[in-house]
Amino acid sequence: MDCTRCTSKGCRLSSPCFDRSSEYIEEYETDSVQSVTRAASKLVDDGRAGTLTRLEEIKEYAKLKSYRKIGVAYCYGLEKEAELLRNDLEQSGFQTEMTSCTVDSVPESKVNTTKEDSFVSCNPLGQANVLNHSGAEFAILMGLCLGHDILIQKSLKMDYTTWIVKDRVTSHRPMDALPGYHSKEDRFLEQMDTSFHLVSWEEMAKKIEDPNWKSNLILLDLRGENAFLENGIQGSIQSLLTELPARYRKLLPAQDKEIIIYCNGGMQSLYAVMYLSLKGYKNVKSLGGGYANYIQKTRQ
Repeated sequence: MDCTRCTSKGCRLSSPCFDRSSEYIEEYETDSVQSVTRAASKLVDDGRAGTLTRLEEIKEYAKLKSYRKIGVAYCYGLEKEAELLRNDLEQSGFQTEMTSCTVDSVPESKVNTTKEDSFVSCNPLGQANVLNHSGAEFAILMGLCLGHDILIQKSLKMDYTTWIVKDRVTSHRPMDALPGYHSKEDRFLEQMDTSFHLVSWEEMAKKIEDPNWKSNLILLDLRGENAFLENGIQGSIQSLLTELPARYRKLLPAQDKEIIIYCNGGMQSLYAVMYLSLKGYKNVKSLGGGYANYIQKTRQ
């Protein structure tokens, strides 16, 4: 079978090229499978597909399944990220069992019998053992080495999901290495318009002449709060560039709305345009020359 070469895609139209569903269809009727499929459906039904991050899906799925304790098997190299995950899970009401790949301090000579090294090895069987005895009802795999992830998956006695796949070369984004695949960064540059996402001071002045501009446009001021309060454009919103990662979702809930960003000189706003574009915003632009130039030109 090679579904990627199929041209009819009949299985998507209820006319598959063959049908072996009789070999497994009754399994869907079992309580254990129904519990999973019903919870999974609630993550994507009614237009919700694409609205939740994977981490948000994991937490909601765990709540739908009434899990109280979640185990995390993580790579020691991602311990800082594991601490963040622990904090987030606990703030969401879950108990956690966090187990590092170096649990039990097993030497590599015991894990790989072809070696004589005495230094501590990754220990996926040890991680599984800890989680299996911890009372965890669900497990999250986080950045385990290839092979080690296979061993822990064979040994876990609970349901699990993989949240992070280790790929040191691509900063744990393995799809970036797929030939022909274009990352968000690639697409941003390839699709950048000839204006380089810049709006002139004349264009912006004309846009906000409309008394109803706020219904179609968001102005984001990256200057400090004092400067914003003293002479910001009325109706705009304020955030420092460094605050955007933590605030952009609440500040800018509508990804399709036009957004014009301005800072004092026009440099920070360019970084913000790239950042938000990579986060999925469709129509983000920077005020060319910055706010200082805008004020100078409009007051002439």
